[in-house]
Amino acid sequence: TLKSSEFNKGIINSPQQLLQGKVSGVNVTSATGEPGGALSITVRGPGGVRSGSTPLFVVDGLPLDNASTGGGDPLNFINPDDIESFDVLKDASATAIYGSRGANGVIIITTKKGKAGSSLLTLNTGIGFSRLANKIDVFNADEFRAQVPRIGGALDDKGGSTDWQDLATRTALTQNYNITLSGGTDKLVYFASFGTQRQEGIIKKNSLDRYTGRFNATQKLLDGRLIIEANLSVAQTKNVRPPITSVIGDALGNNPTYPAYDATGKPAVYQNVLNNPLVYFDLDKDKGTINRFIGNLSPSFKITKDLVYKLNFGVDNSNGVRDVQSLASATPPRDGRLD
Repeated sequence: TLKSSEFNKGIINSPQQLLQGKVSGVNVTSATGEPGGALSITVRGPGGVRSGSTPLFVVDGLPLDNASTGGGDPLNFINPDDIESFDVLKDASATAIYGSRGANGVIIITTKKGKAGSSLLTLNTGIGFSRLANKIDVFNADEFRAQVPRIGGALDDKGGSTDWQDLATRTALTQNYNITLSGGTDKLVYFASFGTQRQEGIIKKNSLDRYTGRFNATQKLLDGRLIIEANLSVAQTKNVRPPITSVIGDALGNNPTYPAYDATGKPAVYQNVLNNPLVYFDLDKDKGTINRFIGNLSPSFKITKDLVYKLNFGVDNSNGVRDVQSLASATPPRDGRLD
């Protein structure tokens, strides 16, 4: 068990980052580093009984459907600020409870609950910055003009001096805002939260916007023998993805003597060479929106001191829309295209 007091601190963009490096045998890695990109998490190591290595995620008693995340982070709908603890089940303990679904391990996420007492309103904010740690060392314009003829190459000099890596990247801003309201009595406690996050990528035009809302309540009846728990969660994520591989490749390989912009101030287009990475930002589009609703109702009845009967009813519903526009060719003309 990993409790909130043991979580990683700082600007946290994904629930997996809270436990990264904190639990023995649990590995968390990022495949892309872009906002909203899938984080790979393994509990039993690669090559479990089931295909793949993604563990089963259980949130407040409800097993999640990871197939509806659009290839992104399966926990993107959870506000990290709402999480109270993680429990990690491995090997026989996971399959004994969850069957074959737990063959790759199980990560149980418990969200924060209300406590008896006066209503408590809290507001948490966080702002962070990220940037390219080290640029790849390539020729600048003057070095390019000197070295190409020296090795017998034909110099194609357009008279510019362009740092393509600088043009394609930025210092990215991350903003988190979370507000919670909790309280209750000895018989009824509640917790409500709303959070919003804006995370920019270091590649321009790459971003993730996340909006989350959560409500839970616990009611005790019949002198505490009957307990009814209700959990509701809604989330919307909006992701904007430029063709990052193409942008980076062209930023590294482009001729530094080529101007980035034409006479009209628009990104210049060159024939029979690598694309101007700014053209991708101008003409390419890949926007995705995912809406997700998760709710469960869990009544439990204490039959005897050592015997409790518990039911769990739940729903996990998601829908998404993706709008994609791509360059028709490697050297697209601007005239006649959407601009």
